[in-house]
Amino acid sequence: MSGQITCLFCFWRFPPEDAQFRCANPACPDSAPDPEYARYEGLPGIGPMGRVFAAPPPARGLLGRAAPVLAADCPACGRTTQKRICPVCHHELQHDAGLVDEKIIAVIGARSAGKSSYIAALVRRLRNEVAMNFGSSLNAMNELTRIRYRQDFEQPLYVDRRVLEATPPAGLEARTRTPLVFRLTFHTGRRLNRVASLVLFDTAGEDMQSLDAMSTEARYICHADALIFLLDPLQIDTVRALLPAASLPVRDPSAEPLQIVERLRELYERSFGLRPGQKISRPVAFTLAKIDTLYPIIDPGSALFRTGEHFGYLNLRDVETVHTEISNYIQAWMGPAFNSTVRSSFQTYRCFGVSALGRAPNRDSIQTVTPLRVEDPMLWILHQFGQIAGKK
Repeated sequence: MSGQITCLFCFWRFPPEDAQFRCANPACPDSAPDPEYARYEGLPGIGPMGRVFAAPPPARGLLGRAAPVLAADCPACGRTTQKRICPVCHHELQHDAGLVDEKIIAVIGARSAGKSSYIAALVRRLRNEVAMNFGSSLNAMNELTRIRYRQDFEQPLYVDRRVLEATPPAGLEARTRTPLVFRLTFHTGRRLNRVASLVLFDTAGEDMQSLDAMSTEARYICHADALIFLLDPLQIDTVRALLPAASLPVRDPSAEPLQIVERLRELYERSFGLRPGQKISRPVAFTLAKIDTLYPIIDPGSALFRTGEHFGYLNLRDVETVHTEISNYIQAWMGPAFNSTVRSSFQTYRCFGVSALGRAPNRDSIQTVTPLRVEDPMLWILHQFGQIAGKK
């Protein structure tokens, strides 16, 4: 067991033996409204739900460790339930909560950065190319993840070939607060497989526009084990001046990358009481999105024209090459302020470049989807977690 469970809704952290149960019998005579669940859902009230009751005392082994209690009998109807819930907000927990390592990863960035397209391409690459190269598998951990990924990401992008709609703010759409949860398994022959749960949050751009919104609607940012920070190069004035005006989106002042980084730093200072000069320890992948649109203005020999070639391990030389190249481009286009702010605020970070689509869409339609390097930031994060090896 991992020792602690983190609720993915209220982010309360507690030992597995503190988890409670909810009766799953629809005919249970003790069904009633659940005010705690309704309060965390932001609802004035909610209809009858299964009875909530405490877990029975866990059995303890020779070393005194508590064995996980994964099922319990309802004291009202006697039916066995496997629905474990958070003791604070009463949302249902993953069935393997507390049994495997759980890594919360937030994909953040401004409204125009293409976060949803990135997640759509990332999950597909992890399921296919990365799975083949690393002997791994990626599986959805609940029905909501399967339905949401299919309806909101895969179907519109890969089947309908249309541009994904912007993620609505968390205050307007409860689905935005609900993460996509996947189990990542590295198969190691006869040895015990390495398993981790990847919890992906797709942050609405509007939730990054103010510190108050970040601290309330996107509060999972502070609880994330790592961040993938997408930067939209088409919102950088110097880049816009070098590209044809007809190919550019509308300028969005709120998409200024430096402002979001400064808010992120302030959010961590407020939430964790960071001292002046103390760096944020969580790994952050600063990722330049839409690199295909930059091909006319970058060096033809750039590493951004080719794949990362991570065959069973993280190609550390490639990661460093891309990091140096992206850092140099960012400084040339934005001045030294962004790089210096990142360097002084974050302890572990690298810069990446990705293209979720492979080419700019034709208005709202997409001819082909050929992602490039979308897995690189995630593989680097997995390397930081000790899940995969790295070689030069």
